[in-house]
Amino acid sequence: MRPWLVEYLNQVFGTNLFNWLVPTSAFMYALAMLVGLLVFVRRSSKKKLSTYHALGAAIAAMVGGLIGARLFYLLTHFDRLLSNPAIIFDVSGGTVSWGSYIGGGVAFWLYVVIQRQSFLLYSDVLGSCLGLGPFIGRWSCFLNGCCFGKLSAVPWAIAYPHGSYAFAAQARQELIDPLSSYSLPVHPLPIYFSLNGLFLFLLFSWLWKRNRLPAGALFWLYWAIYAVNRFILEYFRDVDNVNLIGVFSFPQIMTILVFGLSVTILSLMLRSRKHHGKKIRGVDSVRIVNK
Repeated sequence: MRPWLVEYLNQVFGTNLFNWLVPTSAFMYALAMLVGLLVFVRRSSKKKLSTYHALGAAIAAMVGGLIGARLFYLLTHFDRLLSNPAIIFDVSGGTVSWGSYIGGGVAFWLYVVIQRQSFLLYSDVLGSCLGLGPFIGRWSCFLNGCCFGKLSAVPWAIAYPHGSYAFAAQARQELIDPLSSYSLPVHPLPIYFSLNGLFLFLLFSWLWKRNRLPAGALFWLYWAIYAVNRFILEYFRDVDNVNLIGVFSFPQIMTILVFGLSVTILSLMLRSRKHHGKKIRGVDSVRIVNK
């Protein structure tokens, strides 16, 4: 998608500046990580948490996310790995967002635990700004042309250029002439993902400022709501662009697992808080009687 955008804009404006102005997919990933890091460190400082450890945890999460994204891709494309083991060293190869979430989360937790910091407090701050990842990072998917949606006649549907992933998929399905210039219009799924990220960032920034939830709950609430939204959005994805497992797609199976885990942990947190509150009230009653 990016080469077509660059060529089109250069022709319209009679310049070559758009070779530099239109960002690459890698740039958008880097921008998402940089903005997320800055917001996380700044918000940690507002909560009187160590900015040094906030920076360390963020860097650990980014490194873990990059490694996890690649490993998850290799595990979910094990047939390719068996036929060509050399792809494990191909750093420009494919990645999977779920691997990034898992790898980043584990690395973040390990750093905080090893440094003897409060995981609950830091995870709350992290939950308040996680939406920035898909909000900015999903534009890399748009520029790359991957994660395309189903055929659509909505006014905002987009047609991908010749040679794109969407074009190739439709050509294989014999929906278009292989010599056509564009694909048929489809849902701009990466933009849907990006808008979902913006919505979550704004919502959880507001919840974080209100500070009405138990410590650590905001992080798991984010993943519960993200899972629901992602499950619904996956119905807009083209079937040629995803692996189906029964009636659900692989990403939908992942959202079900994430939702179940998040709701379970949230329930335990709220139950513990309720039990702790009763215990405190019981102690206060005893003190009053003794007086």
